[in-house]
Amino acid sequence: MFKKLIFVVALLSLSALSITAQAFKTPEELARPNGAFADVDGVSMYYETAGNPENPVVMLIHGFGGSTFTWRYALPALADAGFYAISLDLPPFGLSDKTPSLPFSRSWMADVVAGLMDTLTIKQATIVGHSMGGAVAAQFAVRHPEKVEKLVFVAGGIFESLISEDENARGANSAFSAINAIDPTAPAAPLLMRALITRDFFVNSIKSAYYNPEQVTDEIADGYAQLLLIEDAPVGFLAYAQSVEESPITLTELASVATMPTLIVWGEEDSWVSIQLGETMREALPNVSWVTYAEVGHLPMEEAPDTFNADLIAFLGK
Repeated sequence: MFKKLIFVVALLSLSALSITAQAFKTPEELARPNGAFADVDGVSMYYETAGNPENPVVMLIHGFGGSTFTWRYALPALADAGFYAISLDLPPFGLSDKTPSLPFSRSWMADVVAGLMDTLTIKQATIVGHSMGGAVAAQFAVRHPEKVEKLVFVAGGIFESLISEDENARGANSAFSAINAIDPTAPAAPLLMRALITRDFFVNSIKSAYYNPEQVTDEIADGYAQLLLIEDAPVGFLAYAQSVEESPITLTELASVATMPTLIVWGEEDSWVSIQLGETMREALPNVSWVTYAEVGHLPMEEAPDTFNADLIAFLGK
């Protein structure tokens, strides 16, 4: 016990020194030229756009630990194909709001996405959700069906009741075990989160998501770890990790409203979310196109961007 206490004290001391030496940046300083911020009912939302705003709209929603960076290949490809593409950062990820008192549930995130569309005066769009973003897209379709033209799930639409205990322990979920043990009200919580959520955390997470981890370059690692440059990122991350979904939905509920054309995309070697979940969704939803990729893991839009973009654009053009 004494040794454990010494370790924790040492860890906090090292973290404190690291944080003191680190030059943090504001989200505004990290925003890219095609990015902007919107106030959605008091929540700061960062988003990026490409294409003509008069064209059909495609909203791209990232998954756990992701951001607009996840869609770096899809955004320009969609614009070139004649669409107005918008990728966004779900709070507390990327450059969006990290206020720990926000709910951070999937249903709340869906409402925030709807609010962003209202702020941008977008009446209807194709909603694309990856992984956790698929769960947000499912919530969005149930809560705001009038805003959905088409629906796309990329290894997403995660319904916890359909994921086995073994699968639920894999991938991103296994990373929460240590985080969930942290008391968010403890004064040391931000330091502990800084010690846990490091660049290596993102590197290891992305490598475990890719079928071929050698594809994960320093550029990709830096893109995902950019979150760490924002001072309050750990507190927001902790609040998200301990958030509770107060309005869960079932696949039956989704199927009752998801009559619009729907595309389900999956990597056949996905180790984070089993392709069997995609098969279950495929059988339940009434108007589905189904695409899978061999030797691709949890991130088809990054691991096979050209093929993914071509399939997505072909579906959108139907």
